[in-house]
Amino acid sequence: MKIVIMETGSFGVPTVKMLYESNHEIIALVTQVKPEGKPSREPLPEPEVVQIAVAHGTPILRFPKIKAPEAVAALKELNADIFFICDYGQILSSDGIQAARLGGVNLHGSILPKYRGSAPVQWTVFHGDKVAGATVIHITPEVDAGPMLSIVTTEVGENETADQLEQRLAELGAPEVIRALDALEKDPEHVARATVQDSSQACGAPKLKKSMSVIDWSTSAVAIRNKIRAFEPWPRTFTTWVKSAKKPPLRLILLPTPEILPMNVPEGTEPGTILAVGDVIAVATGDGVLGIRHLQPAGKKPQSAADFRSGNGIQVGDKFQ
Repeated sequence: MKIVIMETGSFGVPTVKMLYESNHEIIALVTQVKPEGKPSREPLPEPEVVQIAVAHGTPILRFPKIKAPEAVAALKELNADIFFICDYGQILSSDGIQAARLGGVNLHGSILPKYRGSAPVQWTVFHGDKVAGATVIHITPEVDAGPMLSIVTTEVGENETADQLEQRLAELGAPEVIRALDALEKDPEHVARATVQDSSQACGAPKLKKSMSVIDWSTSAVAIRNKIRAFEPWPRTFTTWVKSAKKPPLRLILLPTPEILPMNVPEGTEPGTILAVGDVIAVATGDGVLGIRHLQPAGKKPQSAADFRSGNGIQVGDKFQ
């Protein structure tokens, strides 16, 4: 089939590589308009998917607004059999989807209908799910709501960050996309036999924001640990520590992966209170004790808890806020 890839991010890169090795023909890459960056700095590097397309001599198209009439007209002129849309950054209109003979397929990083939205892997880790997955769907105008052509699942590692899990799901999902495309090529009615999502079971996976990064020590140690794993590598999580009344609060980024410590929290201890300081900084939470082994003070390089203790004098009874 003649395929147009629509991607800007990295989640679909393993699939793109497999598509170039398949019997299908890649006729174009549609990607987001490249940010200019600051004038005083070097130009931002092209996304990996663009580098791959350039290496294969594939035409590259960029539309400021994919729903604009001129963009839809350009898609129709490509005369594609199908679109592979993944981590593109814009949503197609009904006319845009229909610009390809068979519409489009998408690889989504969750077990749909759970975690529809732009950050499915991050919210999978945030909520402490034991199993994650990637779903191949046929595109519809409603975001991430199309009929499911294939699902692959995997157990989430105890210490796995969202970034690590996302890379694994991208690799696991790639063969599923190829199989779905092969099936559609042999039988276009394959879509009619796809599994319709139960929208009553759907939940969202909204885009992460920096405002979500602050640690709430009144929540459980497990929940905080999951959040640190989920928000890696962006926007990360942070807390503040006041060394003395004469100094401003010090912002501390908490790095993966902290530990759940087998310690009891003394009755009446406020969440965020430091219970022990050594190779691990033990912090009381709303439920349990979290052990911090690595952290990064604002404006400095990451360091171990022991090094931070030596250089800053943090001690039992201090409090993270």
